[in-house]
Amino acid sequence: MKPTGVRRARQTGFSLLEAIVALTVFSICATALFAWLSVNVNALSRVDARRSAIDDGRTALAVLEGVNPMAEPRGERALPGSLLVRWTSREIAKRKPAISTTNSPLIFDIALYAMDVQVMHGGRETSHFTLQRAGWESTRTLVDGDL
Repeated sequence: MKPTGVRRARQTGFSLLEAIVALTVFSICATALFAWLSVNVNALSRVDARRSAIDDGRTALAVLEGVNPMAEPRGERALPGSLLVRWTSREIAKRKPAISTTNSPLIFDIALYAMDVQVMHGGRETSHFTLQRAGWESTRTLVDGDL
């Protein structure tokens, strides 16, 4: 004889409670992952901005190689890509006649200048630094026998 009665069907799949727990764990992990990604994206953008500022500073240094602070104590140069280099100079070592390595007088007077440099990119300052450069001016003529 077979027992009669209600037979329970075997349960398959997830219960509602298991689904809620799984979604909660997933959302906590996703939130932590999103926060981690956000911090890294912000750090990457700061690194990229700093790299761009360094590139702008290097470009400014290349521009200033051709500037004589004695002849042009202040000025600015506009470069392609909306880059602007501005400088002001002040004398930090008095002007004096230049002398060659053999102690012969040269045709130049020289002085040492501190150049305050501001680099603007798109109207916003990206770099600001000071450097020392020699200034020169031709004040004498070379006579036969000099040098």
